[in-house]
Amino acid sequence: MLCHSVHQMQQSAYAVGQAVFIRTDTPDYAEETVPFKTLDEMVRICCRPYPHLTLEKILVYSMVDNEPCALTLGFVSSTKAQRPGNLQFAD
Repeated sequence: MLCHSVHQMQQSAYAVGQAVFIRTDTPDYAEETVPFKTLDEMVRICCRPYPHLTLEKILVYSMVDNEPCALTLGFVSSTKAQRPGNLQFAD
C-alpha cells in the first residue's frame, strides 16, 4: 500500500509540497519557497547548495479522507556570521 501511495504522489501534475528556505542575505531573513511535484524533485532541491539560502523546513501535502493534511519537517541551523544589522567593517 505504501509503495502504491508513493507511486501516485510521484505522478502528480500538481505540487505535492514545498521546500522553505531562509534568505541569509537580508536583514529580515525572508522566506523563499520552492515547490516540488515528486519525491525525486524534492531530494534534488533540498540537496543542492544555494548561495545565501538555508533550508528551514519541508512541507509535504496530502488528502486523507478528503481532508487536506500536511507534514512539516523542520530543521535547526545556525551560523557564526553576524546578522546583517550588526555588520562592522574592520580597519
